[in-house]
Amino acid sequence: MLTLKAIFIGAISAVAAILLHQTIPPLGVALGLTATYLGIWSLGRKYGQRKLKVIASLTWLVIVTRAGTFGAGQELLVQGDGVGTALLLMGAATLFIATAARN
Repeated sequence: MLTLKAIFIGAISAVAAILLHQTIPPLGVALGLTATYLGIWSLGRKYGQRKLKVIASLTWLVIVTRAGTFGAGQELLVQGDGVGTALLLMGAATLFIATAARN
């Protein structure tokens, strides 16, 4: 059950980050990454298991990577511009920091 909760938190934070990053360009990325960090960090804080943080981080990474590749209709949710690149690179750093943070 905790694994499903970790997958859910990772998925929700990824969707929020994807949808927010293009709305208000400099602020949307920061808000999405802050929500990602807080979601993953609080998951580890509540349950005290780094395994759950890793699962949530991998879920986030899979969803954001999939949003950055072409879909069936050749659409992209995370484009290769500065804002999309910032989401991918700073998102990976945020995931590493959130997972490595002590509970």
